[in-house]
Amino acid sequence: MFEAFLGLNQTKLMDDPLTRRGCELWLERVLGFYGENGGVDVEVIDGQLALTAKTVDYLYSDFTPTSMHYVPGSRPMLETIVSRHVTDSMSDREKALALMRRVRDNQDTGLARHDLFCGGDEEDLLKRGALMCNEVSRLYVCLCQIAGLPARLHCSHISGHMMTEVQTHGKWGWIDPMKGMAPINDRDEPASAWELLQDPALFERQPREMWQDCRPPHVTLGTEQRDPRNIAREMARGRDCYFHPREAMALGNYFVWEHGRYTYPWRIEPADPARLERARHLEMLNRKAAGWPDHYFNDYLFDEELKTR
Repeated sequence: MFEAFLGLNQTKLMDDPLTRRGCELWLERVLGFYGENGGVDVEVIDGQLALTAKTVDYLYSDFTPTSMHYVPGSRPMLETIVSRHVTDSMSDREKALALMRRVRDNQDTGLARHDLFCGGDEEDLLKRGALMCNEVSRLYVCLCQIAGLPARLHCSHISGHMMTEVQTHGKWGWIDPMKGMAPINDRDEPASAWELLQDPALFERQPREMWQDCRPPHVTLGTEQRDPRNIAREMARGRDCYFHPREAMALGNYFVWEHGRYTYPWRIEPADPARLERARHLEMLNRKAAGWPDHYFNDYLFDEELKTR
């Protein structure tokens, strides 16, 4: 089902011309940075399917296999990370949150800052202390799967951010492991990407303990990562941008036991700087036309307080 709409064809499921154009420009930016043969960060696109009203039932039923095929011992470094943060006494949700915190704090470890270069497999991401959203989302998905939790990638193409969904107790829940965000719905269940898209104001109705896990990766307001203004900005970024009604969203499968089907090159410079800059420019114009908020373009235009339950 929907095989003809996977990967590069996902735009065919997007009726809004600005949404469709945003997805096309996202792909141009990705290819401008990584190149046509850019390795895993391009290869994972093949398995993505747009999240729309047409696909939602399939995406939340048969799209992602929930049986784990990981062979213990095949990726020992990742297993070690899981064993240090997960215990048998934890619930599935507790396991997912514990691993999220480890990935969120990956920036504190490693031999090199993530912005010096990019690339490598998930073991390399641990060694580097990587924090790019696409990289740590792959890492998080792999750690969850080793821990026995079905997990997959979630993308908001126009906003330019990769995140995840993890299934715990039979329900998919959206998690941003880069920023440490794992919202719940009004029934205190993990909120899926689809639920957040239907009601982005859920970000305003989170308990304070959810925001205590949030660690914005960049400081632009105040002097600390966890300055209340930075936390409030992340609330608004999720509500107004990642789950904007015109966002081009997709879910994609990536399995820790399929390491051999991907390539993991290293990159220091963009593959095609001119293509990358042109795409970035056109993306900004498209976001403006589609109604992205002013604070997306300039953090200093954001002046909202954090809202909680």
